[in-house]
Amino acid sequence: MGQLIRRHGNRARVVKGAAAVLSAALALEAVTPLNAFASTHSVAVQKIGPSTSLTMTEWNWETVADDPNYASILPQLIKDFEAEYPHIKVVNTSMSLEEQTDKLPLDFAAASSTPVVSQTNEGFGSMGRLVADKELLPLNGYDKLYGWAAKVGELPIQTQSFSSNGVNYGVGDLYGVPDNGVVVGVFYNKAILASVGAKPPTSWATFDQDLALVKKAGKVPLSFGGGQPTEYQPEHQLQFLLDEFVPAKQLTDWIFHIGANPTIDTAGAIKAAETYVSWAKDGYFNPGYQGTSVTQALNLFDTGKTAMFIEGNWHVSAVHAALGSKAGFWVPPEATGSVDEGWSIPAKSTDPNAAAAWINFVLSPQAQALQLKAGDIPVTALSAKALDTVPPIAQSAATGWKHLVDGDQLVTFMDWAAPPLLNDIAAGVGELLAGVTSPKSLISSLQSAYSSWASTHYK
Repeated sequence: MGQLIRRHGNRARVVKGAAAVLSAALALEAVTPLNAFASTHSVAVQKIGPSTSLTMTEWNWETVADDPNYASILPQLIKDFEAEYPHIKVVNTSMSLEEQTDKLPLDFAAASSTPVVSQTNEGFGSMGRLVADKELLPLNGYDKLYGWAAKVGELPIQTQSFSSNGVNYGVGDLYGVPDNGVVVGVFYNKAILASVGAKPPTSWATFDQDLALVKKAGKVPLSFGGGQPTEYQPEHQLQFLLDEFVPAKQLTDWIFHIGANPTIDTAGAIKAAETYVSWAKDGYFNPGYQGTSVTQALNLFDTGKTAMFIEGNWHVSAVHAALGSKAGFWVPPEATGSVDEGWSIPAKSTDPNAAAAWINFVLSPQAQALQLKAGDIPVTALSAKALDTVPPIAQSAATGWKHLVDGDQLVTFMDWAAPPLLNDIAAGVGELLAGVTSPKSLISSLQSAYSSWASTHYK
């Protein structure tokens, strides 16, 4: 925002973490679990060969404005795919998220207007609607053929899954496959830390110690943009602290509504909120943070006025350009993050098998290496050779994200749990840090909003 926060890929994506992406109904006990996918559609699932001939229409929202990184490599991805399948001509259409949200439900309704393959926005507002209207093919059969889930990981696949009626999110059938991810971590200035006798953070303990050492030396520990409630940094910092004090499984169960009466109103969550208050009271934030935007907070860090900046890897390129080798990025052992918009196959696609070949191609080592070089986090594991082609700060983001996924320690964004939470968190954090509300009251109010919405929407 400002430069809008793109939480599902590198750079700035706004609405994706808001109402358009928000989860709906998740009663896991009543739906097919993720590890029990079954092929449910009637399309003959098979791999295509190099002689397959067609004009393949492909839609995405990787515009220069939304994602300059992906937009920069998309022509090369298309060229490489056409080289592998010389009789396929890819016709690309990139559109904004708003355009996509309006266009897909109408165009997917008829074979004459639907593309062969398209990105779809995960969550209830877009993908759930398309699933409910039977406008997307479940990809379970193709997953079995190509092994996408094994390459991508459980949580990324969970964010692209729905019950077949489009009601329950995070369970049931697979309807999209993402090709890059995001993670919230700590950007740090090595020179500032060294000047106060601190070391780069490698654990929660060293991070907490670094904050205290920087403040004791009379410098500003953290850049924070808390002034625009349409931005996500207040939530990202709150969830960063939740990740320190609340187990990943407990948070994930809450976000995806696993189990009976999932709650965030716990001692650990209250401790996280208390720590947030202590940061403000101890002067860890830049002066005037209440009126600072995330772009201004980033600029404070980039110009050496603060020691650290808690935000997502979508800022890696900007930070590296400003600070070079002086900058580092620490991914905690449990952290917040997710994936980019997944690739889906419309139910009326003229060639689902060709569409599946495209999806499989964007997960290939060749395509994933392009993602890494462009500044995004590939969803698949990469070789040491590929990682050596990018700066250490980008390597840290990519390897950190993959370790979280493999260890089931990646927690997706908490506002996905219920639509009211996005604004409730932004307003609640502002009141918390201003002393208007208490840590316990904040956590209780978020749980109340969550439960109230869930009581009428989850089934």
